[in-house]
Amino acid sequence: MDTEHQYVMRSEVSGSGNPVVLVPGGLTGWLSWKPHAEQLSANCRVIRVQLLSVDLGLRNEPLPTGYSVGFEAVALEKALDRLGVRQADFAAWSYGGEIALSYALSNPDRVRTLTLIEPPVIWVLRSRGGLSRELLEEQRQIRSLGPEDVSESQLEWFTHFAGFVPIGVDPKKLPQWPIWVEHRRSLRTGDAAFQHQDSIERVRRFDKPVLLFKGEGSSGFLHQIIDILGEEFPDASVKVLPGGHALQMASIREFMEILNRFLLEGQVR
Repeated sequence: MDTEHQYVMRSEVSGSGNPVVLVPGGLTGWLSWKPHAEQLSANCRVIRVQLLSVDLGLRNEPLPTGYSVGFEAVALEKALDRLGVRQADFAAWSYGGEIALSYALSNPDRVRTLTLIEPPVIWVLRSRGGLSRELLEEQRQIRSLGPEDVSESQLEWFTHFAGFVPIGVDPKKLPQWPIWVEHRRSLRTGDAAFQHQDSIERVRRFDKPVLLFKGEGSSGFLHQIIDILGEEFPDASVKVLPGGHALQMASIREFMEILNRFLLEGQVR
C-alpha cells in the first residue's frame, strides 16, 4: 500500500442534517473552526477535520515521507469515506483551502458547495505567468520550515507572511501568541503549498457554487489568488471582510451570515 493511503484525517462530528465539512488552516488546525461548528451544528451535520500536519506536529511526530498537499487530500477523502459522507458542503481556510480545492477538483461529484478563505494556491498565480521576485524569496524562507522543530523567530516571520499580523506589529505581544507557539510544529510542511501543481482548466470545469473570501489587510498574493479564482470558476462570488487572513474569526458574525445564506441557496439548486 502507498504510504499516503495509510493516513486518515481525524474528525469530530456534531449535529445532524446536511453534512458540512470544515477544513482548517495549517497553524492551529481545527481549533479555528470550533465556534463556527457550534453555530452550524444547530441545523447541519458538521464535520471538523484535523490536518495531518497539525495532528503530527502537536504530537511531535515526523511528517510522512513524501508529504504533500495531495497527501492531505487523500487523508481527507479517507476520513469522509469512513464517515459515510458521499456529498457535502465544504468550507476551508488557508492551507486547508488548498487541500480542499485539490480534493474538490478531483471529486466534484462529492461537493455540493465550496467555500474558500484565502487559500495559498500558488499554481493559480502561475497560470497567469511567473511568480514575483518577492514571492520567490518568500518561498525560499518558508522552505526552511521543518522538518525538525520550528523556532519562535520563524513563527514570527510566518505570522507576517500569512497576513495574520501586520508588518510593524509584534506578534509576541498578541493574546494568540501562546497558542501559536504550541502549534508551531504544524508549519513543518515547508513549501508544500508552493510545490503543489494543478490545472486552471479543472477550475473552469468545476460547475458547483463557490464562495470566496479575502480579508482586508491580508497578504497581496492571497488577494490575487482569490481574484483569479473568482474570474475562473463558472459559478463564484467574492466577499471581502475585515480581519486580515483570519477574517472568519475577526468578523465571525458577518462571515456566518454570508455562509449560512450561501449554504441555504446551495440546497435549493
